Amino acid sequence: MSAPAGPLVHRHVVRARGTTVHLRAVVTDRDGRDDREPPLVLVHQSPLSSRRFEPLLAAVASWTSALAPDTPGYGESPPLAAETSVDDLAGTLWEAVDQLAPDGVRILGRATGAVIAAQMAASRPERVGHLVLHGIPLYTAEEAESRLRDFAPPYAPDDDGSHLGWIWRRVRAEYPWAPPDLVTSFVADYLAAGPDFATAYRAMWRFDLDTALRRIEDAGVRTTLVAGGRDRIGFMHERARARITWADERVLEEATDFVAEQDPDGFARLLREVFATRGGSR
Repeated sequence: MSAPAGPLVHRHVVRARGTTVHLRAVVTDRDGRDDREPPLVLVHQSPLSSRRFEPLLAAVASWTSALAPDTPGYGESPPLAAETSVDDLAGTLWEAVDQLAPDGVRILGRATGAVIAAQMAASRPERVGHLVLHGIPLYTAEEAESRLRDFAPPYAPDDDGSHLGWIWRRVRAEYPWAPPDLVTSFVADYLAAGPDFATAYRAMWRFDLDTALRRIEDAGVRTTLVAGGRDRIGFMHERARARITWADERVLEEATDFVAEQDPDGFARLLREVFATRGGSR
């Protein structure tokens, strides 16, 4: 059997805070990679998984090591036994990351993952050389309360499989442009999260993001906002610009929520440019 082309995406399972965390990571040869480049940590959106970053992991492997954990309760990380908080999720991911990347890192978070990434940076700013917030959701108190009430009710598995149709229709309503193969992949992530797939959502809507952002600003963590013109929560970018005033920004006019897997090479080039640019907060 011939060897596969390109870098392999490896799997790891590590213990953290009394549970286990599944991670995807790239291991490649050293050609073209600068050992001074801190590893890149990728935090996915909910209720999906780190599989969303698998193409990007392969794309960045020529110039940096990278890893993408499955947030507790999602992907191949075990289901949560109880309600959680953004602080707990961030702390668990740090314990997992520490075992594979014990020194400085850069962190990119997408949507819900951007909120968790922000708390990771706020709680341990000395570990974060650069924070990239790809579509950070900044909800008003009224919006958060409304979402807690009715945005993501659990589904009930049915003998006839009708819950599969419910998930499919939900995904299609959120991403009407998505082709069937991509929707199928999203449905698989929903199923992995289980009937109550909104634990990280609820943690996010209850989280004091403003305090985390103040800590990031006070610590001088270099920060970049990334927005997409076709992003479902792209309208929140103006809120982010108004609140996260110390950050640089990059706007991809044609990018959807999933540019990291739809155009991994282009997104990897963007990240390398962002990290190479001097200036910003730190």
